Amino acid sequence: MAYNVLWSLHKEFWDAFIYPNNVAQAKSINSDLFASNVIGRVDITRVFTGQELNTEYLFGLFTGQTLNAGAAALLGVPISYDIIHFAASSYVVSSQVVVNFNLSTMVIPVEVGTWITFDSNKKITQYDATFRRFDQVLDITVANVQKEIGASTSSAAVAYLTDALAKSVCNTVQTYCNGTNQQYTDTSSCYTTLTQTVRFGTAYELGRNTLLCRMLHQYMVPARPSVHCPHIGPTGGGMCVDDQTYADIVHQPLYTNAPMVPNGFASKDKNIAAQ
Repeated sequence: MAYNVLWSLHKEFWDAFIYPNNVAQAKSINSDLFASNVIGRVDITRVFTGQELNTEYLFGLFTGQTLNAGAAALLGVPISYDIIHFAASSYVVSSQVVVNFNLSTMVIPVEVGTWITFDSNKKITQYDATFRRFDQVLDITVANVQKEIGASTSSAAVAYLTDALAKSVCNTVQTYCNGTNQQYTDTSSCYTTLTQTVRFGTAYELGRNTLLCRMLHQYMVPARPSVHCPHIGPTGGGMCVDDQTYADIVHQPLYTNAPMVPNGFASKDKNIAAQ
């Protein structure tokens, strides 16, 4: 593809990511920006496969309370972006984009780096995204909460967030996870599990056995309870689990739809034909 075509496709994605465009994308169920076999990874969470799951998480997570009224929103809503680095060749795009997230009481810029591949139909087939300096983003968010509630320490702010997020997740469970989708015996056991058994989580643990991970997944429960209720349950449903070591994640053989290193150059080249 021509350079200007790749630029336009890349910009089309980021335009769709910004609120309220992301709401329309999330409600579409299967975004037409993605190929049906799309594979994606976000460094602070985990791997997402398929059109529907990627639509839910790339767009649905950042719509505030639009898709799950009353859910505690810690992530903020993307309101604008600026492409600060961009390189493209053939079917591959690499970029750094600064996205401004509105957290109601403040706007915080977050730098997101991505590698994206497109197929001949101009659909996204793969992406690898990194939220740069997200540890600082989380620290700033906690500090802002600390200031809002007048807490003397960051630990007090985390305790406040733990209580608020656990109540939010448990409210989602009570509302949507019933019958065959039930996860806890009652609201009390849900709250106890999320505040005493499950850890709050660090900046890189939004895809591990943490409260922060369950906070993310609560937003998508109303869309598909049978799929997402287990993710906010006590087992983590294969999404909020401690199933990988650091080395496992780094060496994970993931991108098989198209190579991101030219054939003949990669040390473990699988000679996948370029599109």
